[in-house]
Amino acid sequence: MKEGADVLSDLVVCYLFLGGTGAGLCLVLSVLGLLVPRSCLSTLPGVHLHPSAAYRKLLGSGLVAAFVLLALGIVCLVADLGNAERMILLLVHPTASYLAVGSWALAACLALAAALGLAWLGVGVWNVALVRVVHVVAGLASLVVMVYTGLLLQSLGAVPLWATPWLPALFAASSLSCGIACALALAQITGAASAFGAVLGRLAAVDAAVIVVEAAIVAVFVYAASQAGAPLSNGTELAAAQSVRELVAGRNAQLFWGCFVVLGLAVPFALDVVLALRRRPLPGVVLFASACVLVGGFVMRFCVVAAGAHPVLSSMGVM
Repeated sequence: MKEGADVLSDLVVCYLFLGGTGAGLCLVLSVLGLLVPRSCLSTLPGVHLHPSAAYRKLLGSGLVAAFVLLALGIVCLVADLGNAERMILLLVHPTASYLAVGSWALAACLALAAALGLAWLGVGVWNVALVRVVHVVAGLASLVVMVYTGLLLQSLGAVPLWATPWLPALFAASSLSCGIACALALAQITGAASAFGAVLGRLAAVDAAVIVVEAAIVAVFVYAASQAGAPLSNGTELAAAQSVRELVAGRNAQLFWGCFVVLGLAVPFALDVVLALRRRPLPGVVLFASACVLVGGFVMRFCVVAAGAHPVLSSMGVM
């Protein structure tokens, strides 16, 4: 990835979405894995992990899905860097940059998701205590990746819209919501929902709360950037205000309001409330709500990247 907004490709948007969603799913499943009672983890004498069919479907399949999402994110990152050697160089000779730290966290998250996926699918012999430790480490690595995707954009000083701590917070909240959406959808697809109805209902309630937080962060993010365009503001602040106008009233405004705010926030929030209050599963509602969250998460990243790049490209005569 080169320095500057004018060279951020669609591959970067895909990476931000896939990496964040994969990390969010890994975090959600790591927490759920830690909450599994020890009595459900193994047979006597209670040393080795022996997951039941239900846990294999929910945690095993889910962690494999997280691995796939993270791997696809890495493919997008490598493709954007131009070649795999640059990615390997970041890992072998790390520097004190967000890209290097994030690359290490992404690699760790990928490896840990693979290990946990194999453990919960019953492949190999795994010590229960070790699996719990790996869950903790995987959760921490996932948090780093979730925040890092926003920090990466924030570190690009040429883009005023991204130079705010609200951006990493927004990406982290969106990644968590997308991760929960994936977990809920996979539970329906694999058939695990029938065994974990109460847990998934609580997870839907958590997602509703996360969506409220995400909406609040978006509001503060947009408001703070728009206020930078007041009289006496410098050129950098005016550029941030210009980006906000592009975001809420520009070429991608319909995408932002329709696909993110309405479809990605309002609709899944209402459906999550319904799922949290209902005692019996509603597979169609779960899958539709999850799809809305994922579409909204991708569109939000696309719109934020495009709006941030707009004043830079305009000054270059590209737009």
